[in-house]
Amino acid sequence: MRIRFIVFLLALTSICKAQSVKGKTMVFKVRAPLASCKIIFDEPHFLLEKESIIKIKIKGRNPKIKVEIKGGKIVWEKDDTYKLRFFSAGTAVVSVYQITDNGTKLIGIKKNEIKAPQFFFFGLATDSFTKVLHLGPCHIYSHSEFFKKDLPVKKFDMLYYDEVLINGKWKEKIDTLRSDTCRLTPEMRKKLNAFQPKTNKMYFYNLVCSMPDGTIRILEPVELLGLRDSAALTARPVCIFTLKRKKV
Repeated sequence: MRIRFIVFLLALTSICKAQSVKGKTMVFKVRAPLASCKIIFDEPHFLLEKESIIKIKIKGRNPKIKVEIKGGKIVWEKDDTYKLRFFSAGTAVVSVYQITDNGTKLIGIKKNEIKAPQFFFFGLATDSFTKVLHLGPCHIYSHSEFFKKDLPVKKFDMLYYDEVLINGKWKEKIDTLRSDTCRLTPEMRKKLNAFQPKTNKMYFYNLVCSMPDGTIRILEPVELLGLRDSAALTARPVCIFTLKRKKV
């Protein structure tokens, strides 16, 4: 016990000498705490068709930060203000990292929904019903309430599922078709005219939509569904169409 006490005194004496050798004072470095971060959205949700502004408030000793956007990109920044552009509907995640001597540390994260403009197929809006598909200059388009105008689809793909009889067995046949305009191709129109709710499925995806500023966005994939109208008193069965968001 006495030996331990002597060792302690010797160590303490060495430290005291080290701090006062030749009148110099030892400086012990203390790691600075991470900065605090506040991410501010001016909107309850982001709109796919327009750029959005966010603010990032940092409190600390002038820390270096890095900002990352999942689902979009930063197109402009000044001081604590950032302008964001998004490419597809979904969820945007804003992450703020502080750059330290030991790498980067996450100091702030916030999510917000990205809403796409309303989508239309032959006048049929997503999540609505119709017995008649209306022709127009654009078969497929979206409508922006923000810009108060229709936004044409520049090109899109269609998947068409059909049940066919092969060697005495019913099998699913899949056709992939593409249009480089906002209109269905003749082959697509042929598939639509032959559409049967019980045996066919029709998906539209890779919907490239043109914005007012000339940039493009990708709209959510949709599925065209049909139901037989059992109440219709006609010789030919009447189909009720509906459009639903669908991941292909």
